[in-house]
Amino acid sequence: MAGDAFQKFGDSMNRAITKLSVKTSSSFEKSKIKMHIESLTKDVQKMLTDIGEEVYSLWLNGEYSVQSLSEKLEEIRQKKDEIEQLSAELASIDDRDNAILGTKAEAEQKAESVAPQKMCCPNCGSEYEPAAKFCRKCGYKLQ
Repeated sequence: MAGDAFQKFGDSMNRAITKLSVKTSSSFEKSKIKMHIESLTKDVQKMLTDIGEEVYSLWLNGEYSVQSLSEKLEEIRQKKDEIEQLSAELASIDDRDNAILGTKAEAEQKAESVAPQKMCCPNCGSEYEPAAKFCRKCGYKLQ
């Protein structure tokens, strides 16, 4: 009897330690990725500003040429592609953590149990939220 209690306590502690370990390492990984995304986003904004200034300068001098800007535009596209890949990596980390910890299923169950039920108007039968005072379809007073 006492052995079962200690076993349950030990199992509970192991789960808590595993959960903490997964969340800590994931948090560190996600922070690094988010910082990298932020850095790339700032680079892209700076590059776009520089291109805008360059285009304006070329336009003022009557030397507008798309060819001179194509390298910079390609570099911007590459940075935006990298941002997209990093964002997908963030989502995969969340999915991995949810699979390991089983938190996604719990969150979905909670969301289903908390979701407000819709009511039907006694006059026309259209659905309405419980907080509604009048039916949107026929104007019937609900409360």
